[in-house]
Amino acid sequence: MQAAVDQAYLYKVLRGFGETGLPQQTINMLIVMGFCVAVLAGAVLWYNNQELKKRLNPIPPSWLIGKSKISKVFETALVYRSKVEISFHSTSEKRKTIPCSISDLTHEILLEMPTREGIGKSWIGRQIDGFFHVPTKQAGLVIFYHFTSVITDISSKGSSYTYIHTEYPKYLEQTQKREFLRVSPPSRYYDYVNIIPDSTQGMKAGLKFITTSGEYSPGFMGGKDSRTNLIDISGGGVSLEITHMSTKRAANLKLSKGQSFLLLLGLVDTGNKGIVRYLFTTRIRRIFIDPTQGKAQLGLSFENQFLGFDDITQKPKWAALKNKGSAEMDDWSYNLHLELYREGTE
Repeated sequence: MQAAVDQAYLYKVLRGFGETGLPQQTINMLIVMGFCVAVLAGAVLWYNNQELKKRLNPIPPSWLIGKSKISKVFETALVYRSKVEISFHSTSEKRKTIPCSISDLTHEILLEMPTREGIGKSWIGRQIDGFFHVPTKQAGLVIFYHFTSVITDISSKGSSYTYIHTEYPKYLEQTQKREFLRVSPPSRYYDYVNIIPDSTQGMKAGLKFITTSGEYSPGFMGGKDSRTNLIDISGGGVSLEITHMSTKRAANLKLSKGQSFLLLLGLVDTGNKGIVRYLFTTRIRRIFIDPTQGKAQLGLSFENQFLGFDDITQKPKWAALKNKGSAEMDDWSYNLHLELYREGTE
């Protein structure tokens, strides 16, 4: 009985609403207004969300974005035939760069390499870092740019040149930090380079090298007839080549990734300081040994830099460089790059 009463009551309520409710036109208008309010509220929420993202992920002031702006920079680099240094993208270490030049700009960037050795279709799809500079209106000054892109194709023209096709980057990073700059110093810009074991005895030898201004210099780990050459240098580390070793000596080199060594450097200052000597603790990042040629190639990262002796304790003072690099080596590499650029050899 109760259910029947409830149904009858509900019927009266619905009928009353139909007889005394709003006109259909007004209802339709309210529906449209409600839809508009909902759309407006959604738009406000979307805008606020975008603004929040911008605040949480602001575009760095050193970034240049926008296809037209990026294209103008690459066009300037094309006109001045600026060299583009590329390397396969790596977050763990800095790789030695490969020199290219911009050949053409269309919907993509065409980079020309004067070699075909080691280049193949396996490069397609790989991410690369690029580094180049363009001159400014002020003589002798240049602006450095870094970009990240993806190789889309590899093509060749005859047997002389290979072309790398890359996407336009989403941004160009203008940098004066020079952390992407790695230079190969001519031998006239350094007078001594060596690595010795990071041990108590090795530390004494390294400090003696510094305190005697290079008059004392430890022997080379490759033997008395071996040589150690500075292949390239950046703010983050160096690449060395040890040559003129006997086959047996090269085969018996006990080297492993992560191994710690002291690095002794005598660099020619690009200003007027003459030869400046440095002492670093380093770690091996790359190793290649060829006993048949009596050669070894090593990549080392800077870990700590000797700063001098404490005035009170007279103990050595060190600056930790891990994951930061050396500001002095950064500046030396940058200044050497400009020097070579002015000479026309870089």
